[in-house]
Amino acid sequence: MAGTEMIQTIGTVKLGKRAQDVLDDLPYDVWKDIQKAPKTSYTKLNSADWRTTPTTRDLAIMASGLLKAREGKHVEVNFINNIHTRWNLPKGYLNGLFEAVRHIQRAEERADAKGGTTNVVGEDSFKQLCNYGLKRLEIESKCDPTLFQMKGDWVELREGAVARLDRDTFEARLNLVTDWRKKIGDGRDHLGVSAPMDVVKQLYAHPDKPVPELVGVAHAPMYTQHGELIATRGFHRASGYYFAPPDDLFVPTPPRKITEADLLAARETLVDILCDFELDGVSRADLEAAVLRGEGERVWHSGNDPLVKSAVPPSFLGVVGFMLEQLVRPMIDGPIMPLLISKTAPRAGGGLLASVIQTVVRGSVSVRPLSMKEEERRKAVISALRSGTSIVVWDNLPERRTVDSPTLATLFTEGTVIDRLLSTNDEVEVDVSCSFMLIGNRPPFSAELTERLNLVELVPQTDKPAERTGWKHASLRAYVAENRGRILGALLVLVKNWLDKGRPSPRYAPTIGRFEEYTRVIGGILEAAGENWTSWQGNRDKLKAVAADDTGDNWMDLLSAWAAERGIGESGKIESHELISIAAEEEIELDVMRIKDSGPFAYNSKSFGAAMRSMVGRVFSLEGHGKVMLERHDKRGDNGFPWVLKPVKDQSKPQSAPVSERLVPQRSLDNKVTVLIGRKLQRLMTPEERAAMCSMSNDERAELKQALEQRAKKAA
Repeated sequence: MAGTEMIQTIGTVKLGKRAQDVLDDLPYDVWKDIQKAPKTSYTKLNSADWRTTPTTRDLAIMASGLLKAREGKHVEVNFINNIHTRWNLPKGYLNGLFEAVRHIQRAEERADAKGGTTNVVGEDSFKQLCNYGLKRLEIESKCDPTLFQMKGDWVELREGAVARLDRDTFEARLNLVTDWRKKIGDGRDHLGVSAPMDVVKQLYAHPDKPVPELVGVAHAPMYTQHGELIATRGFHRASGYYFAPPDDLFVPTPPRKITEADLLAARETLVDILCDFELDGVSRADLEAAVLRGEGERVWHSGNDPLVKSAVPPSFLGVVGFMLEQLVRPMIDGPIMPLLISKTAPRAGGGLLASVIQTVVRGSVSVRPLSMKEEERRKAVISALRSGTSIVVWDNLPERRTVDSPTLATLFTEGTVIDRLLSTNDEVEVDVSCSFMLIGNRPPFSAELTERLNLVELVPQTDKPAERTGWKHASLRAYVAENRGRILGALLVLVKNWLDKGRPSPRYAPTIGRFEEYTRVIGGILEAAGENWTSWQGNRDKLKAVAADDTGDNWMDLLSAWAAERGIGESGKIESHELISIAAEEEIELDVMRIKDSGPFAYNSKSFGAAMRSMVGRVFSLEGHGKVMLERHDKRGDNGFPWVLKPVKDQSKPQSAPVSERLVPQRSLDNKVTVLIGRKLQRLMTPEERAAMCSMSNDERAELKQALEQRAKKAA
């Protein structure tokens, strides 16, 4: 763009002194007469009957007609000599006259070249000025655009990131590509001025912007929807992506035809940077053997064919799949699954793995915390998406507090996010094309989020992972940065191989609702890359075990303890503070705010009440009590409205179906014992007492409970 050039001032065209003197003698309204003068031959002028000395105006009109006749320079010289002889007028004056006339004749051409009558402030209409500005913006965006639109906003790129323009910045950019003029003096000359503010306002809010729509910014080569490789810096109109690689990045172009040797080299490159992370607990030697030679087959899968064996750990393919996402994003018509890097222990390398992945895909590293407040999460999400980033990473997720976020659930499954801008009532619409990553030490998630995640598990085979030695690369971050082009080249080989084979769909990847296109593309590329690369997403059962929220079971334990102590129905009603006491006594961990510095089970009554209200109307199956519905009592108690467990009829089967002896399936032995005697006393029981507990009479249970309470006192 001309954005780096100086603005050209439109002023007086430099003329000789005599020509300038002639112009000064000619009023501006005479210019049009001179410009409109008809063609006149020298013969006709020479035969004219002049009785008085002609004025400068008369001579200028004659000179204009003579110049339009294009009879040659010699005719101009003859005319000057004739006038000089006849009227004794200085030749210098007459030569200046012709120069001035030529300047006046060219004034129209100069005005057309610079906007003509459509960029003169104070003379041209508002619509003409707006059209001139739009035309100049359109011309500037045709070759190498730097101004774009994104969901109706004016945007530009700053250091590889999308920046939305406020009106002042837009005005500055407009002035760099336009030339606005204003008449000065007697109106014959013009001075360069800035764009009028009413025009700036109109163009800033104009709905049909004459610049291309920017879809996103790519920091690595990318394949378009049609399989075309974007590897040249700049804007690619067919895809809407701007490729902005660093100056020193060189990525080898995949061969025309991918061979098995090319695939082997690509697999070796990827194993080289991932072999020390103990993905799924697999050592370097075992990972190399599995990925490169197919050794060590085992059943990982929980997909379409759970019996398929593969030596390759699902987490390894999860990382490779994530690195592929942005390289083929235009091919995926839908959402992409967020990557969860779950560690079994602190300092297991989650942050390092995230840095390696980001360095390969984006060339830079950035992480952010996940706010505890949903409103803050919404603001952060909108801000990140509007920046055009290709990867969003949240690190240090809480270990004990369940991540449950409608904002994230929407973000991970919708192609567009609509939300309100901070401190305004204006809604913004932002497309979601980036990849997402979450990192933590076995962070729990709500069921709604768990089903959207792609698990990569780091399982260090030592109790002190921070003290591990013997790394293949002493400084892995530096090594990956130095070899980024080669690593990207390996990933492009995998994509090209899949394209050469006709984009086959995966055979073994599980079907996951809302992510069908993502599974088809990423799963297809991975399975085509190697005969035993069949375990991608094969750890979804493990995902549910390590990431699923178990606080629902804890609430069931609390309700069971309540029912065991108070009963159900009207007689068993209970207030929040009493339920909190039961939870503390039984040491039941709930996803509820605590009272600061008061212990792990000192729950905040307001937060506890809000959690209970969210479950009102929900039906629970309680051992020994059948199905009950949580309700809030309509009469206020001493400390608020009590809660009631109302018995409900089992509607899970048609009335005509035979009713089994036990409406609710039996829970595990430990859970049944917890219901009958409480979690705190259960810990003091012997295995034999646990086994016998369920068949005891009420009197026998009371005796055992008394004995356990005595044990608890002695232990204290």
